[in-house]
Amino acid sequence: METIRLGFVGLGGICRQRHVPGFSRIEGVQFTAVVNRTEASSAAAAQEFNIPTVCRTWRELVTRDDVDAVIIGTWPYLHRPVSVAALQAGKHVFCQARMAMNHDEAVEMCAAARESGKVAALCPVPFGLSIDKTIARLLREGALGKVHLVRVQGLSGANVDPNTPLHWRKDHRLSGLNMLTLGMFIEVVHRWFGMTRTVTAQTQIYTTQRMCASGKVIDVQIPDQLLFNADMDGGLVVQYVISGMTPCGRDAIEIHGAKASLYYDVPDDVLYRAAADGTRTPVTILPEDFYDVKNWSVERDFVAAIREGRPYHPDFEDGRRYMQVIQAVYDSAKFRRTIEISD
Repeated sequence: METIRLGFVGLGGICRQRHVPGFSRIEGVQFTAVVNRTEASSAAAAQEFNIPTVCRTWRELVTRDDVDAVIIGTWPYLHRPVSVAALQAGKHVFCQARMAMNHDEAVEMCAAARESGKVAALCPVPFGLSIDKTIARLLREGALGKVHLVRVQGLSGANVDPNTPLHWRKDHRLSGLNMLTLGMFIEVVHRWFGMTRTVTAQTQIYTTQRMCASGKVIDVQIPDQLLFNADMDGGLVVQYVISGMTPCGRDAIEIHGAKASLYYDVPDDVLYRAAADGTRTPVTILPEDFYDVKNWSVERDFVAAIREGRPYHPDFEDGRRYMQVIQAVYDSAKFRRTIEISD
């Protein structure tokens, strides 16, 4: 069995919660190097997870001979430079979602992946995984009839208080064009219904300045709220409402077909069949469609792609496609026109 040696760039929350436990359960996977933002944080992570080497910089880590694959758990501003350098150094890459700062960076990452021939994977969105096969089966069987409308709502109160300090997700210097849960929902919609072809959007910034961690007040560039309509492959219309200004809101996806409608409660991870009178009945998940999100196969899929050449998703091209939609949302709102998306 091929031994796979991993180096972590940014061993923070998601890596501790998900990826370290996931990789630890796979035979023949070793943790060999780590680098975080500070030397103290790097040393603490190395001690906690018995990682033998602490690197001074991510550039040092991606060129090490004892690293076969680089796990990137940083904020989006480092995703492109670390991914491209690692791929050019002949390493496989597993990168956190919010693939890049913008579409141009995503294009560069895809090019580096193609040229390297290495596995270049993105961490998938956790919601929707438990019902992916069920949705695919219902659509394949025609249980909903022709789908006419999909409504996506990602609602929270994260941006309501104007005195809340600037979070990294709201800092364009760290997150680029990524806003709220937009990219996550686009990834799910693409899995279920194909690619986005046009975008007509409007965005709002309600608090124009916030204080960042250093105490400096900066201009906010990432929207607090966005609304847009998307035309999909096959003529389906998807309506998105993504807002950080709705403290009583709830994340959900509605699917409306000629024969039936579905309602996916994202926080509870439950799919319902919705009736005309407003009642909802849970959809039965067949045994062959079951996916245990708490024990997901993400890390195993990445290792299997390296060892056996198995297909894997999302890859960098999947990420480029959702970054292309995010870019189109910004461009549509900025220029006040519909943006067409082509391959």
